[in-house]
Amino acid sequence: MTNNTIHMSPTRAFKFAQNPLRALEDYLGEIDWYESDDKTALFYGTIVHNIAEGRNMLDGLSEDEQGQLISTRGATKGHLKSGFVEAEIVGNHLRDYVKTLSDEPLFEVSLKEPNDLEVDGETYEFNVTGRADMLTDDTVYDFKTVANNEFDGFLKFGSFRDNREQNYIKQVAFYAHMFGKKKAHILYIQKNSKTPFIYDYQLSEQDLYDGWQDIAKEIETAVQVIAQGKDKAKAVNDGSQWAFKYFGGVIYGNYNDEV
Repeated sequence: MTNNTIHMSPTRAFKFAQNPLRALEDYLGEIDWYESDDKTALFYGTIVHNIAEGRNMLDGLSEDEQGQLISTRGATKGHLKSGFVEAEIVGNHLRDYVKTLSDEPLFEVSLKEPNDLEVDGETYEFNVTGRADMLTDDTVYDFKTVANNEFDGFLKFGSFRDNREQNYIKQVAFYAHMFGKKKAHILYIQKNSKTPFIYDYQLSEQDLYDGWQDIAKEIETAVQVIAQGKDKAKAVNDGSQWAFKYFGGVIYGNYNDEV
């Protein structure tokens, strides 16, 4: 490894917790963690966030990306393509709710905190970075768009099939700690043009404490993996395209077993 400063965020730490070697190769620029070229979900989320935060819905997108969202034919020329009209509706509903929470919220607030960690007798510098969706005087908010059928299941069972709500809790607990906020909310927004419900989940004090402790450990572990390099990074057969190539397309025994 070089002596360059390591950059770490909650989202990046989650990747390392899921599959250390795959995440390290992504961090080193050797692969892209997200293997699909389909940016539909990304564009949808961008539209929702932009509208909710009072910006132009296409803010932050390149001209080419905007061209993928805007119709160029017929009566809908110049308007959002049909696949993204729902995102505008969902974003406007979230915007209406956000305006009831604070008169002067701050959106997309970035942070960068320098740290150091000793690994195998050597000290490594790393920056903990991130960006909170919204801050008020005493609360941090995170916005999560959720597919229609997943939203219904989440309300019924209190969790997603992949348990990703645990990472969401850790992420917003991280921001609450870093920004010195006493409260934290996750706003789950249903992707539905007719009933874009918002589930306002407030973290308990236990959520905040456990979430911060967990993410702090995951960030430290991820930095250790980067510092120690690929020879010591564990590869997980996670069913991805990366794993198919690495493990030869075979999964033995338990889903998370190594070959």
